[in-house]
Amino acid sequence: MNKPFLILLISIFSSFYCAGQEFEKVLISDQDTSNLYINDNDSSELYYLKLVPKSKPIGAVVVFPSGGETVQDLLKQIEIPHLAYDNNILTIIPSINWGTENRTVEIEILDEIFKEIVTKYKVPKENFVLGGLSNGGMISLTYAEISKKEKDSTFLVPKGVFGLDVPLDKAHMFEYCVREINRNFSEVGVNEARWIMNNYNQTYGGSPKEFPEQYIEASIYSNGVENGGNAQYLKDIPIRMYTDLDAEWLINQRRRDLYDWNGTDIVAMINDLKLMGNQDANVIITMGKGVRLDGRRHPHSWSIMDNQDCMNWILNLFKKGN
Repeated sequence: MNKPFLILLISIFSSFYCAGQEFEKVLISDQDTSNLYINDNDSSELYYLKLVPKSKPIGAVVVFPSGGETVQDLLKQIEIPHLAYDNNILTIIPSINWGTENRTVEIEILDEIFKEIVTKYKVPKENFVLGGLSNGGMISLTYAEISKKEKDSTFLVPKGVFGLDVPLDKAHMFEYCVREINRNFSEVGVNEARWIMNNYNQTYGGSPKEFPEQYIEASIYSNGVENGGNAQYLKDIPIRMYTDLDAEWLINQRRRDLYDWNGTDIVAMINDLKLMGNQDANVIITMGKGVRLDGRRHPHSWSIMDNQDCMNWILNLFKKGN
């Protein structure tokens, strides 16, 4: 993305609501050249929404949609912005629901947003929490890792990160795709698996057995690798993960088992982080709580997160910093 497109062009009020409070829409670019926001019809805009509390913000929470999810659908499923508003926390929702493999473009855009928020509202740089479902959680965790791995390469270091059912280990994801294709049970699952494998083969040169180092370098967490690979850079950052163990859904709807469950790597990463000394690395496991916006049962959903629980955790993080 060209640098001029990273300039925040204009702010306009729009009809985005949260429990009676109105978001402000800020246009980042009129050209989405990196295809960061999909399923937005013919629009090519990139923007972010902000919900600013009445009093001076004590911090900011950044919430990302899941892969392919629109900002509008996200707002129908979360209470975080409303809870943040009531606690003098500013909410940012970037219109990023897809993205690049190395996340370079996403991080550059986020840094521009964060600079704007810190400058305009005097939000403390040290009080930003990032989070999201699936792809949104991947962006959040990757930003946090790079902020530690490549010091001073990002505008800020997150105070904490929360994630819902986030895929962490790309080598494991590749292996899951092989199993999904061989099972040939779910058309949706098989098509997705083929797309992921094709993308990984093109990006990393082949399978994780052929190119293990490329997969370790690209993964948020690598199971069985010393210090979890890139996860070692999260050892000083509070992490709160949510995942739903719905074995009945896995078996009956997809013919999958626990080796195919994102929660397996999530639990492993949290355990490794605790072994590295992270005392605020936690995983919340629900059972059968996942429900999609259209009412379908699905463990890969926003509903697995207790919004008040997450907000209490965020508030405690901000209090520790004061």
